[in-house]
Amino acid sequence: MEMTVGYHEPITVQPLQRHGVAQTEQIEVGSFMRARLFGEGFTATTSSHDAQAEWLYAELPAKSGDQTGAPRDKMYLFVSRVLGSTEEVWQAIFASDRLTYRPPRLVLYTSATYAACGLAEKIMGPFYCPDDQKVYLDLSFFQEMQAELHACDSSGADCQLPQAYVIAHEIGHHVQNLLGIMPKVRELQGSMETEAERNRLQVLLELQADCLAGIWARKIKEKAKINASDIAAAIRTTEALGNDTLQKSALGYVVPDSFTHGSAAQRHHWFDVGYATGLVKSCNTFAGARQ
Repeated sequence: MEMTVGYHEPITVQPLQRHGVAQTEQIEVGSFMRARLFGEGFTATTSSHDAQAEWLYAELPAKSGDQTGAPRDKMYLFVSRVLGSTEEVWQAIFASDRLTYRPPRLVLYTSATYAACGLAEKIMGPFYCPDDQKVYLDLSFFQEMQAELHACDSSGADCQLPQAYVIAHEIGHHVQNLLGIMPKVRELQGSMETEAERNRLQVLLELQADCLAGIWARKIKEKAKINASDIAAAIRTTEALGNDTLQKSALGYVVPDSFTHGSAAQRHHWFDVGYATGLVKSCNTFAGARQ
């Protein structure tokens, strides 16, 4: 590929094949989530009338003698199928370059849990920990995307792809880690004297993950029946999560040197680059392309 630069309880889930997409087994439950997961379950934020993402929300059939306690609601299945789709996409891309893709695990938690990178807390939002090669996700972030960030329609009708994009972005960081990009960036950041310098390098890493998420969206376009309005919703999400958008909302002004993920325009641009080209080599944010 041509680019330079904690404690939990596992859930065993049998593979499920619907519309050619298998449900992944790479999901764990954070230590503080057990009561919620096996008690209340998750609250789905999707529209009951949505047909475009049926392949993601297909019901999991009950199995005789199933003792796993795995949740059967739509939000869990949604996360499982999105993660499974990233595995299919990146396994194929890596194989085309004679590389082996090792999928990460995804840890669902509520409020807080332990990660190899330290305590994972809700306030941190979704993140990837390179030390244990796991993605950490508090599902309440999806509700925050709607209610507070207004990243998608409040009814939930157009939130499927934006929510999936959030997961695909974090998987993009795993791809960077496997390709040696993330370790190199961390090494360079360690040699930098100022926070502003480190932040600028971090922004390039994050924008590249946006681009890789765009590639994922392109690769699943046909299978997931993604249309122009879905992509528009995903792009609105990239803009809503731009550092300038968030800072303007919270502070009333922006501090560019403090950006760690990029502006709304940058995030929009790089997601679009990945979606338009479908090529990993197009995601070289470090090469001086539009930043």
